[in-house]
Amino acid sequence: MATLIHIYGTARSGSTMLDLMLGNVPNAFSCGEVSAWFRPYRRHHFTIDCPCGQNPCSVWERIAHVPESRFHATVIRELGVSFVIDSSKDLCWLIDAQKWAAAGQIQTVNLLLWKDPIDLVYSHWKRGQGLTLWRKEFIKCYSRFFETDLQFTAVNYNALANNPQQVLRAICAAIGMPCPEGKERFWEKEHHYLFGSLGVRRQVQSRDSAIKDRPGFPPEFQARRNFLEEQIAKDSAVQEILAILKQADVVSHAGYINGSRPVWSKQLSPVWLYGKRMIRLLRRYVPENFDPAAP
Repeated sequence: MATLIHIYGTARSGSTMLDLMLGNVPNAFSCGEVSAWFRPYRRHHFTIDCPCGQNPCSVWERIAHVPESRFHATVIRELGVSFVIDSSKDLCWLIDAQKWAAAGQIQTVNLLLWKDPIDLVYSHWKRGQGLTLWRKEFIKCYSRFFETDLQFTAVNYNALANNPQQVLRAICAAIGMPCPEGKERFWEKEHHYLFGSLGVRRQVQSRDSAIKDRPGFPPEFQARRNFLEEQIAKDSAVQEILAILKQADVVSHAGYINGSRPVWSKQLSPVWLYGKRMIRLLRRYVPENFDPAAP
């Protein structure tokens, strides 16, 4: 049975890198953040810019112009793959994709990727976004996913960056995916994915042979580190989410239960889900101004 692997997490969580690592076998295809092509909300989402460098890309010419509900099935059929990896950070899309996959008899796997909070703080801080924005995004992202009742396994980005072979072996064993030697060297394959991390895209295009990890905090951030870690440790909302993620960790607890629920079972959708759908619909006609090359 073909499998749709959906990677979900906050911005700056490393989802593009994991997407390409899992897609680094002949019978897999990495989509990147493909939801933005079908449901654009920024100006650059209206154009396919494939890292392969072809314009137009011969692969996307075969799969891009289909109804969104048939996209993943079309990838499987047209490209002859058994695994499709989708790292879209849109919970509405993820929920809909579960239903589309069930209708097409495609197995679904949900990987909840997370970064250690202090590193997530640093990712926002170094981009001039302050020291508090991360918390709102972190809590909203994971608490809303938990509300869906979809099954998942958790993957820690820091563990992935430090020991990619071990983490990839655990993921692949849990979901029945091949894990050949060198699977983590995603830059060795020509990928055809959309959007996502610009830093990873540069790495793919330059064939840069390295796993990107934090080299160390600069002095300006290091001076705040102890205070930030104390605040994180006292934050009950953050700690509750971390406890759930750690309990479902694919390496230490083999948290994955094979086969997610085919559809979201809740009878009534929460208000935030309706609101999110309306905002994304509006953004199709009034897209955000956003520079994808911004740090």
